Amino acid sequence: MDNLIGIKQIAKLANVSIGTVDRVLHNRPGVSSATRDKIKAIIKETGYKKNTVASRLNLAGRKKLKIAVLIPEVSSNWSYWELPKKGIEKAVEELSEMGILVSYYYFTDPFSFIKLGDAITNKNYDALVTVPFFMVECNNLLSKTKAKNIPVVFMDTEIKLDYPSYFIRQNSHKAGMVGARLLHGLVGTEGLYFVINIVTDRGLHANNQQRENGFREFFATNFKGKPISIMTINHPIDRPFEINPEIENWFKDPRRKGIFVTNARSYLIPDILKTYNVSNVSVVGFDLHQDNLECLRKQEIDFLINQKPEFQGYTAIKGMFKFLTEQDSSDLNMDVPVEIIVQENSDAL
Repeated sequence: MDNLIGIKQIAKLANVSIGTVDRVLHNRPGVSSATRDKIKAIIKETGYKKNTVASRLNLAGRKKLKIAVLIPEVSSNWSYWELPKKGIEKAVEELSEMGILVSYYYFTDPFSFIKLGDAITNKNYDALVTVPFFMVECNNLLSKTKAKNIPVVFMDTEIKLDYPSYFIRQNSHKAGMVGARLLHGLVGTEGLYFVINIVTDRGLHANNQQRENGFREFFATNFKGKPISIMTINHPIDRPFEINPEIENWFKDPRRKGIFVTNARSYLIPDILKTYNVSNVSVVGFDLHQDNLECLRKQEIDFLINQKPEFQGYTAIKGMFKFLTEQDSSDLNMDVPVEIIVQENSDAL
């Protein structure tokens, strides 16, 4: 049959009212099992597709889809979060006629995450977009959102939680392996390697740890029996970057050096290297922070790995809209490919 068949034709074929068909399409009660099965069989046979765009446009003036976004507060330490927010805003602009409303909540620590998460669940939003920074607090939040049937999608990082969850993220472990391969091509097995992480008062961020694990696995897997010198530097996010005597001694070593920054703060490294007169160094970092890009173009950073935070924010909203209107969650689990940015392809960004 014609794929353009409408709800009126379905009702006529089933010998029921349009309202009955509508209840079946939206999975609402008030229809007997036999009638429901009959309507579903006709829908399948005719290839009927619900026009979700038209349906949503019709509802937009009467019922808004309210999505809460719970992300870290943008600050000098966390300017990265401007990027996914840009993607969110782009998606909201594209969906503006569909009656979608997004409200932002900004946390600074686990306590504000809990408080704002409670506020969100109490206001009965239709959906939530957030990040899995705190395992215990995220599990607590998920238990509350599931009790109120509020779907949640996490951006940035995937961690193991107590409940099945949606994630839009880059595989941090694989990204770490890519970083190791890039640096090895410049430094080799005889050089010295540094891994620089960010540490908060709750410890090492999950994606920093996952990236370091991937970095170390690359060398352990590909150079078995060959000792590779790798030093980990955990940098407190709220303090200036400090060089202790051990790091300074490594800096003075004449061998070639590779620095792998597991976060968006690679731009801090060139000035430190200049201060300590360190040469023969290659740097790989993450994310297209403007300061990072400037260092890349000046050849102070060799490679940037882009986890596409704008795309993550954009996809989180678009995917959640699709889920809310079509019950299709296919865009809410996404592994963002590892994209490598070098000086030559940075001008288009």
